Amino acid sequence: DAYWHRQPGTRKDLALKNGGTHETEQAVERGLAYLARQQFADGHWALNEFPDTSDPAYQQASPGEMDADTAATGLALLAYLGAGYTHKDGQWQRQVRIGLNWLRAHQGPDGSLYSPDTDTTQSARMYGHGIAAIALCEAYGMTRDPELREPAERAIRFIVDAQNPQLGGWRYVPRLESDTSVSGWHLMALTSARLAGLDVPPETLEGVRRWLDFAEKQDGAKYVYNPNASNDPSQKHGRDPNLPMTAEGLLMRLYLGWESNEPGMVSGADYLAANVPQMGTEGDAQRDVYYWYLASQVMFQMQGDHWNKWNAAMRPLVLEDQLTQGPLAGSWSPTEPVVDRWAHAGGRHYQTTLHLLMLEVYYRYLPIYDMLDD
Repeated sequence: DAYWHRQPGTRKDLALKNGGTHETEQAVERGLAYLARQQFADGHWALNEFPDTSDPAYQQASPGEMDADTAATGLALLAYLGAGYTHKDGQWQRQVRIGLNWLRAHQGPDGSLYSPDTDTTQSARMYGHGIAAIALCEAYGMTRDPELREPAERAIRFIVDAQNPQLGGWRYVPRLESDTSVSGWHLMALTSARLAGLDVPPETLEGVRRWLDFAEKQDGAKYVYNPNASNDPSQKHGRDPNLPMTAEGLLMRLYLGWESNEPGMVSGADYLAANVPQMGTEGDAQRDVYYWYLASQVMFQMQGDHWNKWNAAMRPLVLEDQLTQGPLAGSWSPTEPVVDRWAHAGGRHYQTTLHLLMLEVYYRYLPIYDMLDD
C-alpha cells in the first residue's frame, strides 16, 4: 500500500517525527472543516465564488478571479486525501465521495476532466485536469475502488495524448507548447498513477526529461518557466530561472529518479534554503504559496539540514495566519497580512488548499524513490 502512512494513527506519529506538531494537525482538521462548509451541493468547489454568501463575512472573503471548478475540486480532494480521508473511510467520506462523483460526471469522452461549462478560464483548464487526475489516482490507489479505475485510467490517457511530442511537456492546450508549471502537475498525476499501479508509458516520462533538460540552468540546479517565451517585456521573464519554477523542476527531477545527493539537486536545494518562506512587507510582499508548497515537498525529500531550515521557517508562518474563529475559520486569507502573488487568480480557496497540503507534507508522501521502488 503506497499510502499506508496517511492512516490516522500513523499520520499523527509521522507528523511528530518529521517536524510537525499537535498544532499543525489541529490546523489541518480546522481547514478540512472549512472546506466542507464551502462545498456546493452538487459536490464541486469553486475558486471564484462561495456556496453561501448570506453571512456578511463573505463580502470580504476574497474569492479568486478564475472560473476553474475542476482545479478547485481537485485541490480540495487532495487536501482530504492527503490527510487520509477517502470516500470509503473517515469523517469526511461524504464530501470526498460527492467531489469524486462530480469529477466523474464531468469527464469528457476523451478523458478530460474539464469542460467549457465548468472552467471558462481557458488557461486554468490543463492545470485543473492535472490536479483532478492526481485526486482520482490517489483515491483509487488508497481504496482500490473498481469504480474509480477506469476514470483514472482515462484521465491519464488524456495526459499521455496531450503531451507535446517535440518538447515533451504540457501547456494550456493539448499538444501545443510546453511550460514547466503545467508540466509539473501532469508529471505528478503520472507519478500518482504509477503509485496506484496504473500503466504509464516510459516514453511519456522520457519526454518530460527532455523538457527539463531544455528548461534547466546551471546543470540542473535552477529552472525556467518557458525557454521559448517571446522576447517582449510581458513574456521574456519566462526565460529566466526563478524560485517557483526551480522548486517545481527539482521536484520533477525527484519524480523521475534523481536522488537527493545529485549535484544539481544539492545546489538547487541550497538555492531554495537561501530563500525560505517569509511574508515581506506591504510594499515588498514576498508571499508566494505556490513556491512554498512546491519547495516544501522538495526540502522534505532532501531531509537533513535543508528540511530542518525550511521547516523552521515554514511551519510557524503557516500556523500563524490561519483564521481560527468566525465563519471563515480554518481558512487562510489571500490578502492578509500581505497579498499573495496569485491572490487575484486563486483567492481564498486556492490559498487554503495549498496551505493544507503544506501542513500535510510530514506524512503525505514517503521519500519518492522508496515509494516508486515499492
